[in-house]
Parts: sequence; C-alpha cells; structure tokens
Amino acid sequence: MGKVVLAGSRRVEPRRPYWFAMVVCACMVLAPWSGALAMRLVKPGELPRLGAGEGLVVLALEVGAPVSAIRIAEGEGGTVKVLSGLTYGRNIRVYAAKAGDYRWSQLDLFTWSMRSRMTLRSDAFRFRVLPGQMNYPGDLVIADAGWSHASVRVANHALPVMDWLESSHPALARAMPLRYVGLYPDPFPDFYRQARAHDDRPATALNGGREPPAPGALPLPVELLWKPERLAAVSLNAAGDLLAESVRDEGGRWSVEVVDLVAGTRRRLGAFDGPAYALAWKDDRTLIAAAGSGRQRHVVYRLGSLGDANAVQALEIEGAGRIVDLLPSDPESVLFEGLDSRGTLVVHRIRLGGSRSIRSFVTARTRDRLNPDVGNDLAWFSDGSGALRAALAMRDEVPVLLHGRDGDFHEVWRARQEGGFEPAGLSFDGATIYGFTDDGRSQRDLVAFDPQSRQVVRTLFSRPGVDVVGMLVDAHREPVAVRFYASGRLVTEYLQEAGQEQARLLEAAFPGRTVAVIDRSADGSKRILWVDASDQPPRLYFHDAATGRSEMIEEIAPWLSDKTFAPAHVLAATASDGLAVEAFLTLPHGPGRRPLVVYPHGGPIGVADTLHFRRDVQFLASLGYAVLQVNFRGSEGYGRAFREAGMGAFGKEIEDDIDAAVKAALAAHPLDPDRMCVLGASYGGYSAMVSAIRWPDRFKCAVSLSGISDRALVFTSSDLMRDPDVRRQQERWMGDPNVDLARMQEASPLYRVEALELPLMLVHGRDDARVDFEHTRRLVRLLNLRGAPPVVLAFPGMGHSFDDPTALDIAWTGIAGFLRAHLGKPMEPPGAGAGR
Repeated sequence: MGKVVLAGSRRVEPRRPYWFAMVVCACMVLAPWSGALAMRLVKPGELPRLGAGEGLVVLALEVGAPVSAIRIAEGEGGTVKVLSGLTYGRNIRVYAAKAGDYRWSQLDLFTWSMRSRMTLRSDAFRFRVLPGQMNYPGDLVIADAGWSHASVRVANHALPVMDWLESSHPALARAMPLRYVGLYPDPFPDFYRQARAHDDRPATALNGGREPPAPGALPLPVELLWKPERLAAVSLNAAGDLLAESVRDEGGRWSVEVVDLVAGTRRRLGAFDGPAYALAWKDDRTLIAAAGSGRQRHVVYRLGSLGDANAVQALEIEGAGRIVDLLPSDPESVLFEGLDSRGTLVVHRIRLGGSRSIRSFVTARTRDRLNPDVGNDLAWFSDGSGALRAALAMRDEVPVLLHGRDGDFHEVWRARQEGGFEPAGLSFDGATIYGFTDDGRSQRDLVAFDPQSRQVVRTLFSRPGVDVVGMLVDAHREPVAVRFYASGRLVTEYLQEAGQEQARLLEAAFPGRTVAVIDRSADGSKRILWVDASDQPPRLYFHDAATGRSEMIEEIAPWLSDKTFAPAHVLAATASDGLAVEAFLTLPHGPGRRPLVVYPHGGPIGVADTLHFRRDVQFLASLGYAVLQVNFRGSEGYGRAFREAGMGAFGKEIEDDIDAAVKAALAAHPLDPDRMCVLGASYGGYSAMVSAIRWPDRFKCAVSLSGISDRALVFTSSDLMRDPDVRRQQERWMGDPNVDLARMQEASPLYRVEALELPLMLVHGRDDARVDFEHTRRLVRLLNLRGAPPVVLAFPGMGHSFDDPTALDIAWTGIAGFLRAHLGKPMEPPGAGAGR
C-alpha cells in the first residue's frame, strides 16, 4: 500500500498497529511458508511441469493482525498446507497443487502473553483448484479486531495479483491466464487481458489519476463544517432539574458535566478518554456514566449539595461491562454484566457503595452469577422487577433471542436479513416483547409479540405506506408513541390524545423543524427536546409542559450559529411507470438560475434521505449549487411495496426515478439545465457513473465516493458476503453472477468504460471492506488504457466512510475544486469556470 494520497500535498498515513514490530520479529525466526508436500512452491521465473490432475494456485494474504500461521485443508479433511513466516502487508506465492476442493481452515493468532486458534467456518473460505489452470481464490484479508482477535474475509484483488505475476512470473503469466475460483465468477481477468492486448506500457504507468483543481476560497471551510459535535449524550434526572451531558471541549477532550436547569449553573464531574455515550440517573443525585464501545468503563457520581462544587464523589466500577438494569426498587444496587477471567459472560447484582471502587464481576465468583449457562450469550435483559427474562445469543453465527425465567430459557426469535419481527423492548412484566414487523403487511407496524406462542398478538400502530422507525415507552415500559418520517421530517405520534395534543403544541412552537423528545422527567412535565432542520444544526431545548415554555440549553455545533444555511423544498415526481417518488431540493439563496448537483443516496434498499441537517449538502449549497436528493424506489419509509420495488432495479428503474425527479425540479425551480453534475457515495457512486453513461448530454461531470463499478465484484470482495443469507439477499437485489453475469456486466460502469466520457472524479478508501478499493483500482486502470485518466483521491487507512479530519478536508476540498471546474461559479455563465 502506498502512503501518499494520489492528489494534494497533504498526507494521510496508514495506521501501523502496536504489534507490527512483534510480527517483524516473528518473521525473522519462522520458516517461510512451511507445509506439507500437497502444495509445492513455484519459484519466480520457474515454469513448473504439472502432473496429471494438477493446477497452479495463487495464494495471497493481506496480514493486518498478529498471525503466526494459517492452515489450508483439502475438502473436509485435515491440514494440507501451513503458511507461516507471514509479514505485515501483502504475502503472495504460487503453488502447484492437486486439483480439488480446498478451504482456508484455521488462523493462529498470538500476542505477547497468549496464543489462540481461530477456525474459519463460512463457506466463503472454500475454493477449488482446477487442473491445468492458474487458479486464484481471492486474497485472505486479516484485520486486527482487538486484543487476540481478528476479522477475516476473502477479497478478490485480481488486478494486483495479475500485476505481481507479470513482474515476478512473466513467462508463467503469459502461458497461463489467471482464473478466479471463488463462489462466484469474475470476468474481469479475461476482459482486462483483451483491453491491454496491444498496450506495452508497464502496469505501474496505468495506475495514476489526475489531481482535483484548486477550489479557491471556500465560503464554509471543511474543517469548520465537519468539526465534531459538542455533545455525545444527555440524560435528564427523574425530578427534571438536572441534565447530565457528555461534552467535548475545544481541545477535543471529553468530560461529563451536569447542568442545573433551575439555577442555570454548570458543574464538571470528571474527564474521560473518549465520549461517554451512556448516561443514566440511578436516582436524582446519582449519575452513572459509561464510556467506550461494547463493554464499557463505568463511573458512578454521587452529587451532594448543589451549592458545593466539591461535594461530588466519583467511584469507578471495576471491569468493563454493561448495566442491565438500574433496579429502581433497590436504591443501592444495579444489575451489571461483563466477562470474567475465563471470558464467560456473567450478570451480578452489585452495590454502589464503597470509598475507592465498586466491586463487580471482577471479584465475584462465576458460580454466583445470576444468568444461567445458555451458551454464547451476548447480552441480558430484565423485566420491571429486575428479573432476567431475555438474552441475545449466537446460534450458528446468527443472533437469536432467548426468553424465559428462573433459569429456563428457549429460543423465540432468530434474526433475518429481510422482514421478520424486530425486537425493541420488554414489557414491565417481561411476558411481552414489543417491536416492529412488516411480515404479511403493507408497511412496518408497531406490534406486541408473545414469546410463548411466538406470534404477533396485537398491532399497536399501523398506517398505510408508513414505516415505523421507533417507539417511546413510559415508566412502566408501555409504548406511548411511535416515530416515523413524513415528507422528510421525523414525526412523533402519540397513541393517546393527551400526548398528541402536546406534540401538536411543540410542532407549532418550532414550525418546519423536526422536534423530538429525547428525555423527560418521571412525571412527564419536564422534557429535553432535540430540534433541527435541513438548514439548522441541532439544538437542545428544555421544555416545561406546565408553562408551555421552551428554553435553549445547547447548540450542538455553536461554531455554526452565525452561519446561514440553505432551506430544502419537498418535491413530488412521477416515474415512467407511474410510481410516486419524493425528493428534496436544497436551494441556495441568491438571484438567477442555480447549478444543480444531483446527489443519490447509498444503500440503495432500506435507506432514505431525510430533512435533518446534513454537512455535505450544506457544503455543496455554500458553493452556490442546488442539491437534489431523491428517495427513489427501494428507499425506506414508504411501505413494503415501495421498498421491494427497488429489488432488481439497480442501474435502470432507480435511475429512471432520479430522472423523473430531475425533470420535476427543473420545471418547478430556478435551476440551470446546462450546469448539472451528479455525485454519490456507495450505491450513490454507482448511480452517479450509470447516470453519466445514460445521460452524457445532461451532466457536465460525475463524482463517485466509495462507489461500485462492477456489480459482480461485490459478490467476491465485500465483507458482507461471508453470510450466505446476505448473498441470497444480494442476488435478489442486484442479480446472481452465476446466472445473470452478462446482464450485470452490461449495467456495470467498469464494462461500459468506453461510454464514460464525462469528466470523472473517484474518491475511495484503500481499506474499504464494504465496497472494496478494487472497484476503483480496476476502473482507473481501464480509463488509463483509454487515455482518459480520472481525478482520483485514494486514502490509505480509510474504510467505507471517512472520519479522519485530514481525509475529509482533502476529499471535500477536492470535490469543490472539481465541481467549480466543470460547473463554474453560480453567477457565471455556462462554461466560464471550465479548466480552472
């Protein structure tokens, strides 16, 4: 992997883990690529003589975790090859092997103090060696996933393998073409050989991309707009007079603070290494804060006199874990779960007293745990009395829900990729599970599920064409309201008229804004409101129902308070087949017709654009460009039929919906039809390139961020494809390469590269596991073969989305320069900005 971003003068360095030196030391003492004779190494430059029923196999590993050895098995049998002496980064060799079925079988991990063996069970790790062929099963990619753990996937990186063969085994590469032998076919090696048949340039000369043009002055600097928000979590105590906040200061340091809503004062309780995402009041003067992901570090704060800033006692709970229940009926205890010294999940009732630290499962005996041994349990849930009634566990690598009591638990629910019941909460008595389902329904409804009969027994809320996204419960854990999106805004609808009247009053107080109650006092009279809009960053308000008054407490991004943002307009469009489609047009202030950026969302199924505040949309609008977001078929929120209409519609009907929305926007608003570009991320990047191919006379340019260029490649290089259920789902959504390969190629920009005539910008993380960088790598190679190199920004160490400030700055500054070069500035005539 190269270190330098392909454009710009700043660098984004790949993170090198702490154990890198350890791996290097191990490589100095381990024998290289040792193993049985079932596979014999082919040395560089060697042309091996294959025996009857033998083939060649290219074994490539990308090591990013402390690995000492990897085992390969034949069929269901034992080890036939041990690969050791592995270096950090890429390891690649060619072997002669007996034809047959093989699998990556085991992974040996090591740390300074322990070794562990990981068995690879997914059928995605199987491959076949065909006789007389140069077989390539994909790279085995091993990434660090924490102390003594790793994530493992197979990724089809055929292009760099072909480059390596060309340089290390040139005669062999000419004599025996590479063939991908994973679960799905890959036509690219043959396609690439034909494309390069008469091009003698070295592969290294075909990897480059152009740098984006300099954008000039930016009205809203990327660094300012994407500055991390000030708050990570808030919690209101039962009395409604104290608000706890997880706060980030200007230096990036995190702490927990308490705001006295009566006196208007603020108190800092303690510092954390990162944001405390969980804040919970045990009682009106006892706060528990938790920081970290997964198993968390917990600190208990006991607040004394509000007038005495020093009257705060802070006690840490030993060991990382999770609070299962605050036990309101027991003022001194909580239920706490975590892993004991043997890695077993245990639940204990712990007392919050003490003077130095609070003892938990770390010092408790495992045999005294409250949770029964159900095997592979991940988390426990209790009823209103604190009794354990449900557990999330893993069965056959699938999440399941166990339900019962008094140690007797049975599986009542199993996760599905599509449809089914989605649990959301237990009733107070633990006998009912509340959640959502669209099984046999036209939309996702709020329902009650009986774990005894394993059936939905009641529908609590249903509205035609509306997918419920959340519920609110009262102090007795009974649902009191649902949340769903309507015309882009998050709506809270109460199940009783009294609550609905309060909701109407709040909406009237904040017209055109999304208003969500995110916490409230025990009696419901004091509320914390989250208020935002497409043109307003989020703000927190304190609302007193008795007086009807709302007072702002916090701005989540106060550095944006003096900025003016562009509002969004809701559009209705009708697709060519009569389907009604909703879209949102963000229109900057100013005279004249505005250039337009069409911005399709990712997913594409089960995802939707909304009218919450979006940094990327407002950044584009700050440049003077209108931004069109389309909730095309397949989008979430509009009912089951609309969502399922997106299946099999990739590249055709979905883009037809976008086309209809573009026409509706041009007809209804002051937009310049001669200055339009299309930009998208993930599926949106694919859609942008497809649109550039389908409507080359409409758009001036296209930008793809982490975009799909080859639909078949998704099946051989995405981290999702380890799961057979996901593979079946994707086959329904975008086609099965084993059946529909020709049709999928026809709808893939990679195989339509001759039609990609518009200026193109590609932005991608080199460590993207969802949409592998191979998508961009292949497309760049083919565009260079045509003599039309795209603008490219490739980021080492970055995944499917970026959170690194430097990467964000480089990417969006580059996008601004690219758009200005092809759309000009908003008030300039068409073409005036070209070539800048």
